Amino acid sequence: MTQDITITPHRYRHGSVELEGLVVRSEGRTEKNGELKPSVLLIHEYMGLGDYLLPHAEALAHEDFLVLCHDMYGRDVRPKDRAEASLLSRPFREDRLLMRSRAKAGLDALIALPRVDPTRLFAVGFSFGGGSVLELARRGANIQAAISFYGYLDTPHPANPGDIRAKVLALHGAQDKVVTMDHLAQFEGEMVLAGADFKTVVYPHAGHAFSNLSAQPNSASGSFPCKATHADAWAEMLALIRSCLA
Repeated sequence: MTQDITITPHRYRHGSVELEGLVVRSEGRTEKNGELKPSVLLIHEYMGLGDYLLPHAEALAHEDFLVLCHDMYGRDVRPKDRAEASLLSRPFREDRLLMRSRAKAGLDALIALPRVDPTRLFAVGFSFGGGSVLELARRGANIQAAISFYGYLDTPHPANPGDIRAKVLALHGAQDKVVTMDHLAQFEGEMVLAGADFKTVVYPHAGHAFSNLSAQPNSASGSFPCKATHADAWAEMLALIRSCLA
């Protein structure tokens, strides 16, 4: 049966801020009445919601997940270039508690959607979004797994023992100059001390943004797309999610 992917704008709020994400789902499978679906909160890079994120959302929908592409910045707030993206993301980078609460607003919006199974929730993010899902895990969010693709690994609020309930997967490129190998070492130490169930995968020849296949190579940040690395990282993610659902 052919799977039809639907993409629907969805408005919700974080306090006084109106947000507009995208609900992405497959309509091509036969479903029982009232059947609840495993669901994914998908968080964008610092460039905000954009076309680059949709292939990831659609791939998850093809796996029969309901996906909310979460809007971290606000309705109609879409950076035009890297300079504007840096300005928009800075408040969250500097205030990780704000990052956590804005990410939690997305999780709450996902849970409130029809047919979402609140016992089978996952959070996946890229770069800025990867850092966001890790902060969500640090605050003890009720998700089964948090998966970070080249996400920010540092935090001024490290997890304490017992804080993290989700399984954690961090997928990292060794050539990344945004998130360095020192950051990775600190993150692994934090996870050990917190008693987290975590795994890190390092790709020696990959850098930042390896899953953003529309990204332009940038030597200053060590950013360049890599289809092979993305395919391997995606398989790692799916393996973890399937193990949680087994």
